[in-house]
Amino acid sequence: MAGRDVINEDFVNLPNPQLFKIYVEQKEIDYQKIIRRFSRLDLKQGQEFDEYDFQTEKGILHLQTVKIVDPVNYHLFGLELSLTPEFDAPIQVDSIVDTAILNQNVERYRDFDSREFDVKSIENKSVMAQTRQSEIKIHLFVNTTSEENLDAILIQNDQELIERFKFDGKSDVTNHFSKVIGLTTSNELNYEPQKVAEQVQDTNLDQIFARADLYWSQFWKFHDLIVESDNSELQTLIRLNIFHLQQAANHNANQYLDASVSSRALTGEGYRGHIFWDEIFFIPYYAKNDPATARDLIHYRIRRLAAAKQNARLDDEAGAMYSWQSGMYGDEQAQVIHLNPVDNKWDPDNSRLQRHISLAIAYDVWYYYHVTGDATILNEGALEMILEICKFWLHKAILDDQGRYDINGVMGPDEFHEKYPGAKNGGFTNNAYTNIMLAWILDWVNKLAEDPKVSFGRISKEIGFSSDLMKKGQEVSRKLNLEIKDGIIAQFAGYFNLKRLDFAEYEKKYGDIHRIDRILKAEGKSPDDYQVAKQADVLMTIYNLGSSETKRIINQLGYDLPDDWLEKNTKYYLERTTHGSTTSRPVFAISLADLGQKEKAEEFLETAIGSDYYDIQGGTTAEGIHIGVMGETLEVITSCFAGINIMGEILKVQPQLPPKWDKVQLETNFKEVSYNFEISSDQVQVIADDDCQINVFGQDRLLKGHEKSVFKR
Repeated sequence: MAGRDVINEDFVNLPNPQLFKIYVEQKEIDYQKIIRRFSRLDLKQGQEFDEYDFQTEKGILHLQTVKIVDPVNYHLFGLELSLTPEFDAPIQVDSIVDTAILNQNVERYRDFDSREFDVKSIENKSVMAQTRQSEIKIHLFVNTTSEENLDAILIQNDQELIERFKFDGKSDVTNHFSKVIGLTTSNELNYEPQKVAEQVQDTNLDQIFARADLYWSQFWKFHDLIVESDNSELQTLIRLNIFHLQQAANHNANQYLDASVSSRALTGEGYRGHIFWDEIFFIPYYAKNDPATARDLIHYRIRRLAAAKQNARLDDEAGAMYSWQSGMYGDEQAQVIHLNPVDNKWDPDNSRLQRHISLAIAYDVWYYYHVTGDATILNEGALEMILEICKFWLHKAILDDQGRYDINGVMGPDEFHEKYPGAKNGGFTNNAYTNIMLAWILDWVNKLAEDPKVSFGRISKEIGFSSDLMKKGQEVSRKLNLEIKDGIIAQFAGYFNLKRLDFAEYEKKYGDIHRIDRILKAEGKSPDDYQVAKQADVLMTIYNLGSSETKRIINQLGYDLPDDWLEKNTKYYLERTTHGSTTSRPVFAISLADLGQKEKAEEFLETAIGSDYYDIQGGTTAEGIHIGVMGETLEVITSCFAGINIMGEILKVQPQLPPKWDKVQLETNFKEVSYNFEISSDQVQVIADDDCQINVFGQDRLLKGHEKSVFKR
C-alpha cells in the first residue's frame, strides 16, 4: 500500500446472504434506475425497512424489504421481500448467498489484499468458508420460502448458492418471500453448526419477529432514557446510541464469544475491527444496565492476560502490557507507520505507547465491581489481571533524585502528541492522565487488599505480587510527579514549553481543522511542536473520577491546587483542543457543567450525541459508527446532567440539567437495587425496588422498596 508492505489483523466481511436479484422477462433489472428509495430503522422493534421503486422496460416495480436479527437466538436473522409490479410479465427472483465479498468498506484500505476468506463447500443450502490466516470456519445456512407456495430451484456450485423462484407477475399483485438465515463460526464456545442448520429449517420468519417483538418491548421498558427538551431530534439520537450499544454486545451472544467490542462496533471496517480503549466509555453503561454483558466483555481482557504478559517480556517490561490495538490474540496490532490521507505519505506511528489502555481495563473492572458488588469476577481472573498491570507500572516508575517517581516513554489519550520535539524515540515523561489514573488504581488495590470478599492474599501470593511491590505501590501512589504551573496541570512534563498555534489562521486557510495533526504534517511541520490537542488528557481524569476525586489524588501526590483550578484547566485546554476525536466534547461537557456553563455543556454534548448521525468528521461514519462516544454521551447524561453519582457507597443525586432540558427519566442499577428516576432541575422522583439509602440534593433518606419518594431542591 502506497509503496509499502503492511500486515494487519482485520475484521472479516463475511459472505452476504442478503442478496436478491430480480429479473423481468429474463433480463436483470437496472438497479441504477431508482425512482424512489425510502429507508427506516425502527429502533422500537429492531427492524430495518427499505422501499425501492425501479423503472423497468415493462413499467415500475415496487420492492420492500424488512430485515431483522433474532435477539434471543443470536445465530438467526431474517429478511422479508415483497415485490409488486405495475405490469404483467414473467418475473424471476434469485435469493443468493454472495461469496464474492471483499473487505472494501474503507476507501483507503482498498489497496490491501481484500480477500479474507476462502469458500470450502456449498451444499444443502449452506455455505462453509474459512478465514485465510486464522482458519476460523464460517457456516451460513439459508432457507427461502414463498408465501404463494412457489417452488424453489436450488442452484449450488463452487462459488454461489441460489434459491430461484419463477412466476407470472401480475399488475398490483404482491408476492412475498421470506428468508431465514443462520450464522455460526468455530470461534464460538458453543460451536454446533448442525444445530444451527436444523434451527434454520425449523424456524419461520414469524417466529423471529415474535421473539424480537417481545425482547425489544421489554428492553425499552427498562432501558429507555427519556429526555424532554426543545430539541425535537435529541430523543431519537439518544435512542439510536442505545440501540447501537445493544447491537454491539449482548449477553445472549457474548457469553459464548471470545470477543469484545471494536471501536466501530459491528458496523464497518474502520480501524480494521481492532479493540482500543473505548470500553472505558461503554462498560459503565453496560454495568448499570446489562451487567452480564459488562462481565462478558471484561472476560475478553482476562483471557488475553497471557498475551499481555508476553507483550511485556518482548519489551523488557514486567507484568502485563496490554496492546493499544488488540484483536483475536491480544498481541499488538498498532502499526509502526501510518498513512496520512492528506498527503498520502507514511508517518511514524507511536500510538502503541498509549500504555494507559491497561489503566482503562483496571478502571472498567473497578466500575463493574463497584456498581454490581460482584466480587467473583475479581476472584476468577480480574484481580490477577489488575495486579499484573500494577507490576508493569511499578516497574516503569523510576525514582528521581528528589525522592519522587517518573513514568517515562508513554503517550496519553491525546494522539496529536507522540514524542518530544526533535526526539528520536516516542513517548513523554509524566503524562498527567496516566499518572493520576495510576495513583488512583494503586489506591484501589490497597483497598482490595482489605476487602473480605476478595481473595487478595491467595491470588497475590500465587502470582508473586510481593509485600515489597505493595509497599512500592503505596509509595508511588503518593509520589508520582506532575508538572503544575499557576494551577494548570501540564499534559506532560515540558508541555508548557511548546509553541502556540493560531487556530483562527488555520481555520481561515483550511476550514475544518479537527485533524490539525494531518494538516501540520502535510505542511512539513509536526503537531509535537505545538500546544494542540486531539482531546484533553487532563480533563479526561475528571470524566473518569469526577473533579473532587481528581483533586484528592493530586493533593495526595503532594500538590496544592487553587480554588479555581477546574476553571483554569478547562479554559486552558479548550483553547488548545480541536476535538479530533469524537470522544473529546463530552469530556469538556462535564467540566463545563460543573462550572455552571450549562448552555455550553449542552452544546458540546448534543454535538457529540449526533456526531455519527450527522457525520461531523467528514466521512468517517461510512467506515463505521464510533461506539465509544455513544456510550460516553449516555454516561454524561446520567452521571453529569441528571447528576446520578455512583462514586460513593450510596447514590448521590444532584441534577444540573441544561436550561432547555425539562426532564430526564431513566432506570439504573446500583448495588443490586434498581432505581427508576424522574429528574427535573428542582425535583427528583425515585422508586427503588428494595429498601436502600440515597442522598438527593444533599438530603440523606432511607427509601422503602417500591414506594415513590419525592425530593425538592
